[in-house]
Amino acid sequence: MTTAKIIWTKVDEAPALASYALLPVVRAFTRGTGIEVETRDISFAGRIIANFPEKLTEPQRIPDDLTELGEICQAPGANVIKLPNISASIPQLLGACRSSGRRDTTSPSSPRSPGPTRRRPCGRGSPRSSARR
Repeated sequence: MTTAKIIWTKVDEAPALASYALLPVVRAFTRGTGIEVETRDISFAGRIIANFPEKLTEPQRIPDDLTELGEICQAPGANVIKLPNISASIPQLLGACRSSGRRDTTSPSSPRSPGPTRRRPCGRGSPRSSARR
């Protein structure tokens, strides 16, 4: 029997509660059907850890599951269940950086305020409007 695969994304905060409730149901329904259910970590903490492997020891490193899922989703037969994720706020990001700095890791520094944004004109005469003509 050919095994199909469903990838379930592990996320943080409220969607994680749904995962704890729904993932066992999905696994129960697919048991014995030849459908394999795997999980991938795209939580906020997981994405931070995955993107700074050079700052971690080998046992601390985890794969960049979000990038891998982006590639998997390009295939016609991809089956990914992704619950909505809650984006991290600036205070949450800064807190995570401060927290990781307190543990025996070094995290990259980031500016408290981003620099000025370069605004591009839109409408008549802008590079984007001329390309549409």
